[in-house]
Order: sequence, then structure tokens, then C-alpha cells
Amino acid sequence: MEREALKEKIREKLVKSMRAPLKAIPLWMEAIGVGVFIAQIVDAHPNFKERLGEIDDKVFMFEASDIGKKFFLHIKDKEVKVVPHMLRAPDVEMKGEVKVLVDVLTGKEDPDTVFFSRKLEISGDTAVAIHFKNILAGLG
Repeated sequence: MEREALKEKIREKLVKSMRAPLKAIPLWMEAIGVGVFIAQIVDAHPNFKERLGEIDDKVFMFEASDIGKKFFLHIKDKEVKVVPHMLRAPDVEMKGEVKVLVDVLTGKEDPDTVFFSRKLEISGDTAVAIHFKNILAGLG
């Protein structure tokens, strides 16, 4: 248990130290980085990619409230495209701190838990949000 607490403390310090650089990175460059991050998740979990077909052509907007930036995920043909801007309105919007968003996207944090604890705000198409949450739950 002590080791887990130490890992969490290190992780929190790492996320805090990333806030200032993340605020300064141009949005287009940030989208590339997030795209690489998402690609690693998809590659590490083949079932995740297969399940993306269930939410084909949906757009998710993630806003990191602590750094004032947002990015969009467009799910199309079982692929995830990350873009800094989207003309189309998102189907689902999620807003929270960077750490919370990263934990939700990697399956380390349950979206229901962070939603009900008010660490994550979710709005938009509830059915799509729940379906995406269920897909993410398979990552944990």
C-alpha cells in the first residue's frame, strides 16, 4: 500500500509540473501530443479499438479547466482523430482538471466516480456519454 501511495504522490507532482508548459504549448502541437497519447491507448487495447465502431462519427470535447485548453476527439471508422478545433458541435463535452481527464482516458478513474464527486462535468448526449464511459471502463 505504501508503494501505491508513493506512486500516486509522484504522479500528482508530475501532473502539477506539467501545467505551466501545457499552458504555453500551441493548440495544434497539443493536439498532436494528445493524438500520440490516444494512439498508445488504442494500440495497447485492441478491444478498445473494436468497440470504437459502436460510437462511430461521434465527437467528444475535452476541456482541461486548470490550463484553459480543450481538444476534440472525432471517432470515425474505429479510429480516433484528435483536433484542436471542430466546426461541428460535440456530441459530448467533458470538463475537468488535466489529471482527472488523463485518468478517465486511461481507465484509471471511473467517469461515474469523478462525475458524482464533481471533479468532471459532462454535458451533451447522455446515451453517447454513457456508451463512451462503458468503453473506457474496459481499459481499467
